[in-house]
Amino acid sequence: MCLKSSESFPDTRTPTMTSASCLNKRKPKIPTRLRVLNVTRRRRILKAEKEMEMRNMKLFLENQSIIRENEALKKKAFLLHQENNALFALLHP
Repeated sequence: MCLKSSESFPDTRTPTMTSASCLNKRKPKIPTRLRVLNVTRRRRILKAEKEMEMRNMKLFLENQSIIRENEALKKKAFLLHQENNALFALLHP
């Protein structure tokens, strides 16, 4: 079959002629600015998470210190109470 000059050539970019591998290689185009914003956002979130983790660790250690101090004060208060009861018993036989 001979084509006349007035006839156009068949479109080689039709979906039926496109290979499947070419379709698989295409990635959705994300604007560069959006990609940069996503990376920046991710970094900011990671930094905030690390800061929160450090703050949490400091508060945990401070809490442990307060608990130890509280236990020591309870023990001291118990000993003082016993001493007070013993002295009270000596005054009022």
